[in-house]
Amino acid sequence: MGVPGLWDVLRPTAEPHSLTKLAVQSGFVDNRHGNRAYRIGIDASIWFFHAQGGREGENPELRTLFFRCARLLAMPFLPIFVFDGPKRPKIKRGKSVGGKQHWMINNFRIVLDAFGFECRTAPGEAEAELAYLNSIGVIDAVLSDDVDCFLFGARTVMRNSSTTLSGNRNHGAKNSDGKDDGQHVNLYRMADIEANDAVNLSKGGLILIALLRGGDYDQQGIEGCGVNTAHALARAGLGDQLLEAALSNTLPLVLPTWRAAVRHELKTNASGFATRKSPTLAKRITDDFPPLDVLRCYTHPITSRSDQSGPRGLDTLWQKRADVKKIASVCEQFFEWGVEETVVKRFRSFLWPGVVLRTLLQVALDKDSPSTSSRSHESYNETPSKVLARKLGSMAINTDEDLVELVTAIHSERRHPSTDNILEYRLEIDPRELVQRARSGIQGTRVELADSAAAGSLSDVDGDDEDEDGKRMKRGTKTPPADPDSTLRVWMPAVMVQHAYPELVEKFVGRKAAKDAKKAKRGTPKKAKKANA
Repeated sequence: MGVPGLWDVLRPTAEPHSLTKLAVQSGFVDNRHGNRAYRIGIDASIWFFHAQGGREGENPELRTLFFRCARLLAMPFLPIFVFDGPKRPKIKRGKSVGGKQHWMINNFRIVLDAFGFECRTAPGEAEAELAYLNSIGVIDAVLSDDVDCFLFGARTVMRNSSTTLSGNRNHGAKNSDGKDDGQHVNLYRMADIEANDAVNLSKGGLILIALLRGGDYDQQGIEGCGVNTAHALARAGLGDQLLEAALSNTLPLVLPTWRAAVRHELKTNASGFATRKSPTLAKRITDDFPPLDVLRCYTHPITSRSDQSGPRGLDTLWQKRADVKKIASVCEQFFEWGVEETVVKRFRSFLWPGVVLRTLLQVALDKDSPSTSSRSHESYNETPSKVLARKLGSMAINTDEDLVELVTAIHSERRHPSTDNILEYRLEIDPRELVQRARSGIQGTRVELADSAAAGSLSDVDGDDEDEDGKRMKRGTKTPPADPDSTLRVWMPAVMVQHAYPELVEKFVGRKAAKDAKKAKRGTPKKAKKANA
């Protein structure tokens, strides 16, 4: 999708980032917008495209989307999904675009609502709307496969890390061990694209490359124009001239001179950016180039800005929360394994870590809130367990004795390549309140069959290769399902744990220091001991 070869041109500006570290450092720690998270926009149509690979079980495409949402829940991102709107271009990639909405949208909205993720419908194309939201600072980055985001004005793009994408097979984002762990993305910033000496492209230059090479709105381009030649013309400033004329409505006056300049540059390589002269290509720049309807798709995309509607509802963004009861209900409604016992067993592996992280995030937000100054001391020092109970709602919890402490201990710490070696704590979790909430969402409309029991395996879940005790497991190792109410251990970013559980962290650090001192003392040579005596 997008412009052939353009990602390769931009590759020198790519910065590999751990998804977790990016979200924790740029979102939770920096907290530039007061919501303790990194805000990302996602073109829902791209998720629909990747979900088409689902084949097994009931609603396989929706199941793929469901598990991707569960994975997203386990990182401090605030996502907003945007759907294509009614005014999107009628022709794209050489095919007619139907006026009907995508068949997955309604059910996917139900899933998004359960996970507490935001969504909205763009007036036109979703990627153009996301670029606009990024340009005005509503989101920090666009998560996308499509390079067209930059042509529409995006400032920061996180490229999907999937190895099935062209260019990612040999140049995917890798961790500090040089491995593709699926936990890293390449981050591209427009500021770097403009400043990098080897790239040196503006928005106008990117649009010119799309016109010369062909893109979503005109797959032909100029016959024989390779990406390096197009890049050279863009670096010569010809794209900026074209964009300025388009935005100032002076195209009829500028185009004859502009075309002559393009032909001259191809014939002479006067700027020196190309490796050779291209007189034959110059003859192919006809008087109807560029196609103005295609140019306008890039320079004047239909967004909530151009549609005169404005970006409505921004004041209520990021206020939704994940609802365990709703997520359980979604499983019962759409998946063959949506029976009570299977659901609570599966949630233990793929959902509880995300719910714990979101609870820690909510504690931080509550502590940051200006309204806490007017709260009572008791309310301000509300424990994460009370926050969890309050957010889950409708549970029969009347006294502190009814509360289950969500985090019972910090078990260990680590620095792992999958998170770019940020400090993490392994927390011991008591999931009983979570299990109770999940059970309350199951209405018993399904009967457990052999197939649904088999579906309780974790084949859909992208987990790590450690068991709950932190021991490395061999590939293909099967462990018997644990009691859903029994404690489990999950890794969490240390900085988030410190914010929510300072007392637990203090105890763990003290215990670890005493243990390390004991080890050091045990390892002191006898001669050194006598000398010190």
